[in-house]
Amino acid sequence: MYSEIVRKIEKIVGTHSYGMVGVTKKRLYYVSNVDGTYDLWVAGLDGSNRTKIAERPLTGSRVRKDKEKIYFAKDVSQGRELAKIYAWEEGKTKELEMDPMRILSIAYFENILSFAGSTSKENLICIAYNDREIQKVYSSNKWIFVNDIYKDYMVASGTLAGNPKSMEILIYNLKANEYRIFTPKEGSYNVASAVRENKILMESNFKGKKKLYVYDIEANLLSEPELDGEDYKNYEFQDYLSFGFTDDGEIWFIGLHDYRAYAFLDGYKIPHPEGTPSYLDFIDDEIYFNFSSLKTPYSIFKAKLKGGWEKILGDELDEEIKDQLGDVSIVKYKSFDNLEIPSTVYRTKNPSKIAIIYVHGGPWSHVGDFWNASITALVSAGFNVIAPNYRGSTGYGEEFRTLDIGDPGGGDLKDIVYARNYAIENKIGEKIAIMGYSYGGFMSYLVTVKEPELWHAAVAGAGVVDWEMMYELADATFKHFQDLLFAGKNDLKRDRSAINFAEKLKVPICIIHPQNDSRTPLKPVLKYIEKLLENGKTFEAHIIPNMGHVVTSIEDAYKLLLPAITFLQKHLI
Repeated sequence: MYSEIVRKIEKIVGTHSYGMVGVTKKRLYYVSNVDGTYDLWVAGLDGSNRTKIAERPLTGSRVRKDKEKIYFAKDVSQGRELAKIYAWEEGKTKELEMDPMRILSIAYFENILSFAGSTSKENLICIAYNDREIQKVYSSNKWIFVNDIYKDYMVASGTLAGNPKSMEILIYNLKANEYRIFTPKEGSYNVASAVRENKILMESNFKGKKKLYVYDIEANLLSEPELDGEDYKNYEFQDYLSFGFTDDGEIWFIGLHDYRAYAFLDGYKIPHPEGTPSYLDFIDDEIYFNFSSLKTPYSIFKAKLKGGWEKILGDELDEEIKDQLGDVSIVKYKSFDNLEIPSTVYRTKNPSKIAIIYVHGGPWSHVGDFWNASITALVSAGFNVIAPNYRGSTGYGEEFRTLDIGDPGGGDLKDIVYARNYAIENKIGEKIAIMGYSYGGFMSYLVTVKEPELWHAAVAGAGVVDWEMMYELADATFKHFQDLLFAGKNDLKRDRSAINFAEKLKVPICIIHPQNDSRTPLKPVLKYIEKLLENGKTFEAHIIPNMGHVVTSIEDAYKLLLPAITFLQKHLI
């Protein structure tokens, strides 16, 4: 049995992934695990002449059409996400002089670099000219992310008003060396994506539902873009995955509508396979895009607006794995308060009486029609999977996303319980387990002590068991994450920490945690293990050495999934 599990997981995590960073007039920049780690590569526009730029970058900049240059942040702390920034230009790499820090986003224009970072004390924005001295131009204890920089302006987005349910835009005038904060309405959610000349492309919900807007900085005028295509009028998008300007000033975006993602240029639908395109870039009349689905690994495609598409880089899923994958359906079930919870049900090919409730991380994320190695591994191992997009998930508008703010482990946890009930009532499974990573790991820990009678087993990866201790260990970014999530209700933290209820655990739990995780530190989990020992509970613990929170290699993914799948098969089959 174990040899079969090993073989399948190796095939799944070893499937090569390709994620486009951008294209220039001559080259394609992308991230791939083709050499075993998720590395930054450059190739010809047809995918030929591939050259590795850097191993395991944490984040990178966009590329500019007229310059063969890219910036990237690389971990220098064995997974703790303390990073330095490097510049690669025409085959040469240069390390910038700086103290290591968490790098949140990077942008550049011509000779100006801008990035958002975080230390133990502050979140900040920095600028450097000609890759020389780095200057701090903005500091805050709030979240701030650089979005883009163009000529005279740099734009960033963040929770600058201190409202956990709002985002504001920071506009920095490079010539005047001054900034201002913009919001069309106090308390609204606003995120910029691109700036071109003096115009910012942004999304906002200040009129209710999220829409795209163009803000003219100098005229102080906000307007809805005029999109010509009839296709655009047939969709009412609930959210946007990404959006931006082309070099010609046209607007492109990827919108979400009823679980599906659709790419548009100037209001016209771009041809692509059924699934999820996640980023677009353009050269003349050719459109390059990232693409995946629940049954298609991450790939890079090329299309024309009035033509078909072709794959540039991408792997096919192994036939043995494909043969185990059954039907995928989209369902909605009502939770405790009659709120509809959208969910994906993914059945294994052969009939199974076991269901796994797969809980995504974030919490501000979602499970959609895009590649997920964990779900694929569960289904290929013979389990049915139901993946609820519980309240707080993205993809369904800001009202839905903010429902967990001030109540983490409350209503969203009940949504998970009702997913379990739905699975039983609809004969998706008789034995039910829960599995999740990061915030999903937190949910696995908490629901098994809050509702201990409902489960047959649990897997918790990189989860939170003690919010108070995690806050003490966090840097400025993840301190503010808790400030946002709990919305000042710090008295909830003890009640939403599994470590305070360890004696109530009744089912076997598999604990998987990276040794050097700086987002969800290991130290509280070790104390939880000690409590489980004291109370005579059944558990497995797998500490992955020299790994951080982010999966940066095939080996990382293997070390996460192998103990999880073998544990579930041992306790459920």
